Amino acid sequence: MSLPSVDAAIVDRHTALSGSVSGHDLIVLGSLEGDLRLSGRLHIAAGSRLKARVQATVVELDGEFEGELRAQTLRVTATARAKGVFMAERISIEEGALLDGDVQAPAEAKLAPVQDVRPAVPDDGPELAADDDSTSAAPPA
Repeated sequence: MSLPSVDAAIVDRHTALSGSVSGHDLIVLGSLEGDLRLSGRLHIAAGSRLKARVQATVVELDGEFEGELRAQTLRVTATARAKGVFMAERISIEEGALLDGDVQAPAEAKLAPVQDVRPAVPDDGPELAADDDSTSAAPPA
C-alpha cells in the first residue's frame, strides 16, 4: 500500500500518543489512542496500533485497529487486524485480513431490491396428468 504524501503527519514507531488529532493526512507507525478527524488520508501501518474513533476520507488499514471508523474509502490489507464498527462508501478487504464487528453502508444509500434467485425446478421427466383416471390402481390392459 502506498504511503500518503510527505506532507503527512507521522506518528513514529517508537511513539505512543493519546488524545484528539485533526488535520489532513496522517501515517500511524506507532501507537495512538483517541479521536481522529482527518480531511484526507489515514494510513495505519503494519505493526502499528490504533484505538480510536476515526473520520477520514480514505483509510488504509495494515496494522491493528479497534474502535469506530467512518470513511469514504476503506482498504483493509492482509496484515490488518481490526475490531469495531466500520462505515464506508467503498470497502475492500484482502484475503487474510481479520475484521471483527459491524460493516455498515451509509444511511443515505439505497439498496437495490433483492431479485428471486431460486434455482429452476429440475425436469424429472414427463409430467403426470392431473385427471382422475391417472390415479386409478387398475393395471394397464
